Amino acid sequence: MIDMNSLVRVGRVLKSHGVNGEMAVSVPASLDWTDETDCLICIMDGIPVPFFIESIRDKSSNVILVKFEGYDNVDEIRRFMGVEVFIPARFVVDQDSGELTWETFIGWEIVDVAEGPMGHIKAVDDSTPNILFLVNDSERDRIIPANPDWIVEIDRDVRILRYNLPEGLAEL
Repeated sequence: MIDMNSLVRVGRVLKSHGVNGEMAVSVPASLDWTDETDCLICIMDGIPVPFFIESIRDKSSNVILVKFEGYDNVDEIRRFMGVEVFIPARFVVDQDSGELTWETFIGWEIVDVAEGPMGHIKAVDDSTPNILFLVNDSERDRIIPANPDWIVEIDRDVRILRYNLPEGLAEL
């Protein structure tokens, strides 16, 4: 089983590109990984599944074109549309800038000062101007806004985000 805490979110499959099985994948412009990367992990039906890369190239600063081995036409890649894509963390180049992005927090725990532990961040939804954390606490899924005004502490050692959520938001 692949441990989600050992993965870094790359982005999401946006659409097919051409007819030979290539897909456009959104990526943050700041993400850099090594040329040794041989697979990407896609979340298929809630399960992380590795797919080996046949080819990968840049389309723009925040879109890459990826073709997986064994997927050679549009019909075969249709099931990937909208799927989240991850990379094993060992292939990410550490830029050591200290800069945190919202994707940095995937796998971290969210603890609200009033409600206590709320779960672990499983994904970041950046498809709208209001960025959201998708959080799971093994009993239910939650959506928590990634609002820096509500974050009271970032504990890198134990990977915890301490929040002071507005009253009622924790129950959503």
